[in-house]
Amino acid sequence: MKAFYVILSILILSEATVLRTKESLAKNVTLDKYGFQPLCASCTGLITVASFILKFDVSEPVVLEFATIICKLFAKQPWAVCDGISSQFRDEFFYVFRRLANESPSQICGIILPDCADPTDPSEAGWKVALPPKPKRKRVMKPKRPKISSPSQNLNILQLTDLHVDFEYKYPSEANCDDPVCCRISVADPKKASGYWGSVGKCDIPYWTVENMLSHINKTHLIDMVIMTGDYINHVDWEYSIEEHLSVLRKLHHLVQSTFPTTPIYWALGNHEGVPVNSFAPHTVDERFWPTWLYKEFQAMNTPWLSEGSDDSLLKRGSYSTQVMDGLKLVSLNTGFCEVTNFFLYLNQSDPDSSMSWFVKELYESELKGEQVYVLAHIPPGDSECLEGWAFNYYRVIQRFESTIVAQFFGHDHLDYFTVFYEDMHDITSKPIGVGYAAPSVTTFEYQNPAYRVYEIDPYNKFKIVDFTTYSADLEKANENNKPVWEKLYSAKEAYGMTDLSPISWNKVIQKLIKSDKKRQQFYKYAFRNSSPHCDTTCELQLMCNLRMGHHNSTLYCPTF
Repeated sequence: MKAFYVILSILILSEATVLRTKESLAKNVTLDKYGFQPLCASCTGLITVASFILKFDVSEPVVLEFATIICKLFAKQPWAVCDGISSQFRDEFFYVFRRLANESPSQICGIILPDCADPTDPSEAGWKVALPPKPKRKRVMKPKRPKISSPSQNLNILQLTDLHVDFEYKYPSEANCDDPVCCRISVADPKKASGYWGSVGKCDIPYWTVENMLSHINKTHLIDMVIMTGDYINHVDWEYSIEEHLSVLRKLHHLVQSTFPTTPIYWALGNHEGVPVNSFAPHTVDERFWPTWLYKEFQAMNTPWLSEGSDDSLLKRGSYSTQVMDGLKLVSLNTGFCEVTNFFLYLNQSDPDSSMSWFVKELYESELKGEQVYVLAHIPPGDSECLEGWAFNYYRVIQRFESTIVAQFFGHDHLDYFTVFYEDMHDITSKPIGVGYAAPSVTTFEYQNPAYRVYEIDPYNKFKIVDFTTYSADLEKANENNKPVWEKLYSAKEAYGMTDLSPISWNKVIQKLIKSDKKRQQFYKYAFRNSSPHCDTTCELQLMCNLRMGHHNSTLYCPTF
């Protein structure tokens, strides 16, 4: 029985990290003569027995040892990586497993066996956040005109995302190693030598390249606001620690703040800010798991620019809202509460820490005032790492407040793309009502050149985005003696022949991309910032799916060529 328990534990740790949506589940479920699914019934029974044994057998070290072995043999990762990950998730995994096994063993089976339940909602909660009715027009107040120096002047917003700065980056070092992340160990004769300014591949970006980029931006652009959309920590997640995270966050905060000392800077949380990675415990679990240390640090990073009262939500759930200027509010959402491998969510996926309810409240208040809202978040809702319950409700909120939400800014995927939201989330021929912008990463992990983006905003037309321009540097052309050259990669209007950046216009761009192979190939190059994108046909199809996938329904949103 112990052997079974070990194997089952590994299955949960591995399989729960893969999002399987409703359309991917088996359509013909086999039932026995009593009307049960045999595999599910067996799974539930074994989970119950395993839980019973765990109560009387202190076997956690044994389970972790086997987990490390299985990781090494089947995931083919180095011992240090497997041992680190097993240790990182030890307390969280056993806490969640014990509670689920005691309260509802079938939920565990729903996570690992697609025929037992929808793995994105194994408790079958099917939660829906309450949405208020639209207010009467006469109650809406007009916002004051924003205070800027010239009536004809547009505003420039800089977006930086997925920096993943590696303070242990080594030059020279091996850029093609066996570890998940390379460029960290100095070697005399590397098979593939790392570049001084960075290496496009399995390496994160060195600190001095980020310094160079920020210096260039400061000298080249007039920036009115900076938005940071998460993932500041490197990808060496098997070595994560609270102390190291705090050190990195403080160094980056100091660097960005010293570069833009008088410019408002707004920071959002990414999944790699969690320790362990992706872990953001809601207040429904034991206090020892709460990421209070992280929320306090982000409070300090955002404090100079937060409105009165913003601290309460930031310290409770890692999300906050703040008044940017007259007529414009910014809402930063902690999407750690939609992360598939945040195991705490499998105890209860329904609106963790009331984040979605709080989001609705903030939007409704802005709607009543007649002000516009920018949404700042890390994981796009249609991403495979975001649970469908969250994605579905987020989509409903976008639909309800389409006239209030002007723009949505995301990161996470490291790729450059956009997502159109529709009036009917199950009908892509319905009216386009919103756009989410997934900006390109600063890090080179994996196989992209570093990039940043500047949005041009019209403050006198509901703070709409007039255009955006993405800038990148070709690190293969840079070396120790030649600094990176940060050049314009493309502007949205020029590249796609757009008259404006409305949802309707972006929907037309999607139609052009689907029809033209030449335009798609150019889109892939923009996405990777690389003349030879490291992207096979499956990758290319997924990028095209992303353009309309605001939640998980690939059979509807993925095109056919």
